Amino acid sequence: MSKPSLKKTDVDIATIQKILRSVPYENGFHFLTEKGKYSGETAINLISFLEELRTIEPSSVRFHFQRHDFQNWIRQTLGDTELADGIDKINADLSDQILKQLLLNTIQTRYVELQTLFNIQKEQKPEGVLGTELKKFSFEDLKQYDGQGGRPNFIAFNGKVYDVSSSSSWSGGSHMGSHNRNDNLGEAIKGAPHGDEVFAKVKQVGVLVQ
Repeated sequence: MSKPSLKKTDVDIATIQKILRSVPYENGFHFLTEKGKYSGETAINLISFLEELRTIEPSSVRFHFQRHDFQNWIRQTLGDTELADGIDKINADLSDQILKQLLLNTIQTRYVELQTLFNIQKEQKPEGVLGTELKKFSFEDLKQYDGQGGRPNFIAFNGKVYDVSSSSSWSGGSHMGSHNRNDNLGEAIKGAPHGDEVFAKVKQVGVLVQ
């Protein structure tokens, strides 16, 4: 017994978060045993859907599958067209038990795939900007992030904008009393006792645009 193969597509981290999110109860998947007869079980995200599917009666699975209820909820509510299309490929002529098992296999495979992609992309994203585009700053924008009056302290280096608010080395808007936050840090760092590796320890919050 083999499960339908899903297309291997690139999914960005925002889409993964949308697919795996929990939806309001009223938008959840309400399992029925037959038309108009609620089983008492509702799934509000993909993992709870998988868990409920494990315990629901095979006849209920058949009922929903024949009406395309699973596919419609996954596609329209969770936003996972790829998984919905994969479920559509399952042979409707299978026995109830085998149909249920194939559904479980297909959904679990997709869930693991999404979690794996999420973890990979999370490691590649700069801290603090997970799931969002990096904010764009101009030199003029940076003037308001001067670390004064409770405002955050942002600096620019090599086209990237960093938050140094928590760094004691940048208190008062200057670095160790030598370099101003508006200085050309690319030149200044050439004479510093450290290299640009120090920025690996600082949170990037945006990019610099002209």
